[in-house]
Amino acid sequence: MFTATQGKLEGCGYDVVTMTGAGHEVRVMPQNGFNLYYWTFDGGEILMKPVDINVFGTKYGVPVLFPTPNRLKNSQYTWQGVTRTMKKRGEVIPRHGLVKDEPFTVVSVEAGEDCASCTGEIEIAPDNDLFEGYPFPCKLTLTYTLKADGVHLDVMVENKGEQEMPFGFCIHPYFSKRGDASKCRITMPLTRRFVADKDGNATGEIVPATGDKKIYDDFYVVEDLYLDDVYTGMSSDRESLVRYDDIDIHIRAADCFRQVVVFTPHDRPGFCIEPQTNASDFINLHARGLIDESGLLVLPAGQTFRAWAEMTVTKR
Repeated sequence: MFTATQGKLEGCGYDVVTMTGAGHEVRVMPQNGFNLYYWTFDGGEILMKPVDINVFGTKYGVPVLFPTPNRLKNSQYTWQGVTRTMKKRGEVIPRHGLVKDEPFTVVSVEAGEDCASCTGEIEIAPDNDLFEGYPFPCKLTLTYTLKADGVHLDVMVENKGEQEMPFGFCIHPYFSKRGDASKCRITMPLTRRFVADKDGNATGEIVPATGDKKIYDDFYVVEDLYLDDVYTGMSSDRESLVRYDDIDIHIRAADCFRQVVVFTPHDRPGFCIEPQTNASDFINLHARGLIDESGLLVLPAGQTFRAWAEMTVTKR
């Protein structure tokens, strides 16, 4: 039997949805970008514990990056000949989009014999603060479903405007090092990566992932990696893997998630493997004519986009 409950986070009063079942416990914080910030399996950490739960954004859990994941060069983007600065509430936003630290509305919380789920939504509209830098009316709806094999995410984007909207989507999970990064290993089947400039923006050039950028054909110790790179070539029939002593975490997503960001900071108790639809600076790459390289998604007026991602567990 699975359970799903709504409550308050002790000590700070934030809303939290807790789902349990089949050895899993996950918690979602709607006020913090609908961040699935906690996940254990049989008592063992899968996601890195928050260093400071009061810091909203992209420092822990599974931040959601929309509508402009990763970086924008000079915090600007050009779409259909118009250049805009990404901002909200007057503040320039250089990376990771607009919703990562915004409150979502909880639509449903459900549980049954085989799974538990929670759904949340957020709108970008002329009457709210997110419209300033991204004037494309839309609604993002996310559903996290906990099943016996792990966490499944369904994504829906609705274009509520009268023009095409350019966008991307990414989840930014921080996996736990479990106190010893020398015992965590990762691999994925991608052999190419984007070249980035000094500020981390993609130049448009794609090169072989060789030398210290190679993480395919074997498992690589996280402690030995110094990566903040965008790899390309992923599809729904391929997966990234995190290997602990007792379990493997399998990371898969829909075909539109062609890119994977790998981030291995040495000053945090976690590391990231991020399914992402686009390259960094993707709207500007598209404006330069690098259509395929950009990974830009375009949603016509009145249409709906759907996608999925999942993080599942197998015992070793």
